[in-house]
Amino acid sequence: MRLRPFTDGDLTLPFLGTIAFRADRWRDAHTRSSVLEVDGHPVAAGIMWTSRVHGDRYWVAIVVEPASRRRGYGKAVFAHLSTLRDAPLAFMTRGYVDDDALGFADALGARTIQVVPPADVPAASRPVLRPHPAVQSVRDLPRAEAAVVDGEIVALALVYHDSTPSCLTAETTRRETADGERLIEACVRRSLDVLAARGVEWVTFDGHVSDPHFLPVWARLSPRGRWFRLVEIPPAGG
Repeated sequence: MRLRPFTDGDLTLPFLGTIAFRADRWRDAHTRSSVLEVDGHPVAAGIMWTSRVHGDRYWVAIVVEPASRRRGYGKAVFAHLSTLRDAPLAFMTRGYVDDDALGFADALGARTIQVVPPADVPAASRPVLRPHPAVQSVRDLPRAEAAVVDGEIVALALVYHDSTPSCLTAETTRRETADGERLIEACVRRSLDVLAARGVEWVTFDGHVSDPHFLPVWARLSPRGRWFRLVEIPPAGG
């Protein structure tokens, strides 16, 4: 068994699937990737990186070819990546609750740090939400609706059309915003009204259970789909 740096030549390994691997140190010392070989044959690979926005943990992804699973190769790659960390940070990953990757993370000692409920919402469910006179379009852009109180934006809903279905997210500008849930409700209602008028039937919501304003509104819209988890994993031996 041999662990070596991942190279551009490994990008064609058939078991990588949809994970976007890159060569070892593609950006800096915080971006590492490795391949595990058995008898000269690559059987597993792992990649870790830090976000340029939130650099407090290493994102990690590990994949093992189907015929070589359940032999400890994934754990070996994780142990190796743990030694490559340029900073003493924990790892993190995310996925749907029934994903094999999350089962593997749990076996490594993962703890859940965020939960995202089912995210698919039918636009037809919007009548359960109430409009509000403070809600208006932001700069007349149809993708954004905001609640404006005393000339200040205090709540906002945004729709992103770079995925199918479109993604809708909403939040107050301050956690302690007065009537935050009510204003988020109205922002979401207006966004769904605009989308429904354009023939959009489904929207994917982006939020989490710790959001004090968005979650109650979300729950009223009869969301469907799978639960999603964000987890932190302690480094091997750490």
